[in-house]
Amino acid sequence: MSFWGKLFGSDNVIKKATDGIYNGIDAAIFTKQEKAGHFLNLLKAYEPFKLAQRFLALTVGIPYVLVWLVCAFMMVIAAFMEPCTTEMICRSNTVLDISKELASKNNDTLGVPFAIILGFYFAGGTAEGIIRARSKR
Repeated sequence: MSFWGKLFGSDNVIKKATDGIYNGIDAAIFTKQEKAGHFLNLLKAYEPFKLAQRFLALTVGIPYVLVWLVCAFMMVIAAFMEPCTTEMICRSNTVLDISKELASKNNDTLGVPFAIILGFYFAGGTAEGIIRARSKR
């Protein structure tokens, strides 16, 4: 038995103590590899929320964009209709007015929710990137 073994009781106690100190110091230092592992675990845990974000974005985004495409199509149709005369009802102006009214209602009903959802969808990653960039300074 060594001097330290006699002093503390056995060599096994010293080995356990040094292993405990080493493991404690190792756990206190956060390496880049461990950070990457934790980040991957975070991304894995975040996947259900990303799915919900995409679902919300598509639920509001598809109707919003489709209505705008219909409005654009109606404006193109109105441009190719016969010009108006003073004696008959002007169909091209009627189609154009309906298109403008539809676009206005689209913005009033779906515009703000679409902007908010896309803001949360894209701003979350952007804000996180800005915070990380500033914290590295």
